[in-house]
Amino acid sequence: MPRLPAVLAQHFAASPILKAGMARASTMAGRMGLKNIQARSMFTGGMPPGGRLPGFWLSAPNIVPVFRKGQHDKVPVEAFSIDCRPYQPGTWNEAELFDRMRSTYDTFGVVRLTNTGLTEAKEMHRYARAVVKKQMKYEGGANPREGIIENVFEVGAPNDAWLHYHHEMAYNQHSMKNLAFCSIKATPGKGDTYLSENMSVTDSLMQTDLGRKLRDKGVCYIRCLTDREAYEGMGWQQGASVYNHWQLSFGVETPEEAERVARECGLDVEWCEDPLKPESKRYMKTKLTISAFEYCPSVGRNVLYSSIADHNMWFDTWKGVHDVPPAKRPLQMTFGDGTPFTLEELQQWVSLYDEGGIRVQWETGDIVAFCNYRYAHGRPAFTLHKWEERQIGVVLGEKFQRQGTIEQKWSHGRKKFRDEA
Repeated sequence: MPRLPAVLAQHFAASPILKAGMARASTMAGRMGLKNIQARSMFTGGMPPGGRLPGFWLSAPNIVPVFRKGQHDKVPVEAFSIDCRPYQPGTWNEAELFDRMRSTYDTFGVVRLTNTGLTEAKEMHRYARAVVKKQMKYEGGANPREGIIENVFEVGAPNDAWLHYHHEMAYNQHSMKNLAFCSIKATPGKGDTYLSENMSVTDSLMQTDLGRKLRDKGVCYIRCLTDREAYEGMGWQQGASVYNHWQLSFGVETPEEAERVARECGLDVEWCEDPLKPESKRYMKTKLTISAFEYCPSVGRNVLYSSIADHNMWFDTWKGVHDVPPAKRPLQMTFGDGTPFTLEELQQWVSLYDEGGIRVQWETGDIVAFCNYRYAHGRPAFTLHKWEERQIGVVLGEKFQRQGTIEQKWSHGRKKFRDEA
């Protein structure tokens, strides 16, 4: 039987139905002579609203994010939401609506449109552009994003994997200032997105030893990308042990082109043997050592700009990849000097982001635009029935070159931390 984290063990202890199911699985395995094989576990409760604990596993995840602690959002959703019913299509005073969007975004770093009546990605993109004014080309991205329409992308991740809080493209020398999500299709209560208010998270982190180590050492991102030809075009959608092919990540067809674009992203590149397909020698390994924080011009201070989403734990619930040994998974992450994170440090990191959690529920036509510095984003796993749908379009904002921190731009929490260090 898998060893379960405390939060799961408590749930199993309180659930005779789940305990009985696990007992039956173990009994059947014994009858089949599978004495040394762990029974697969499944868990479908105990998660935040709009999500569930995902799928099937051979060994339970070590860290279980809750995305929001308690029943209250760090920033009330109503504070940054605009009800668009007074601006019905055909009669919308767009200038007034756009002004409200920009004013709300400037105040909170996020704005949400509801009751828009919109159903087409093209129309939603037009309104998202009121805040996300400039857009970058998606090059060097981690997820295998496909385009819905021009400049609107799929999420590029399986529904039944939880997505840890993260800042978009923090693993490159360039990132994006903001982004927007457009709800093209929605099933209420399924696949809620969560934002984490990052300034409070940063202040809490800087009171810890983990914060000091991240500040002083930085982080090292190692990403390994498979060769599409070696997998005959298959990806995680087809059940292959694949995260992303370098052809999709960099939008190219040859190793030479991939290496050129990667170096433009500030990445070191090494071509290796695929650990899961030794016959493939076009396994692309990229590496970047960079600050764990970033100076945010709109608030004039340094903020956290890293998370465990770039650690191999990202794949704990990712179909096709979660059974791969952690050391061979496509993402690896350490402190900047190569020191590994302890399990306790990773748990603390996740817990601090959870403290900043804000639940965003989706209806068709909703649009949420937010600052990539001031908010991390993520979501629990979810499942859909055959008659249910969820499709989120992603609008990527303006590209910027990362600069790391400015020494004089830490919050008041930094001074207290330094005095105690």
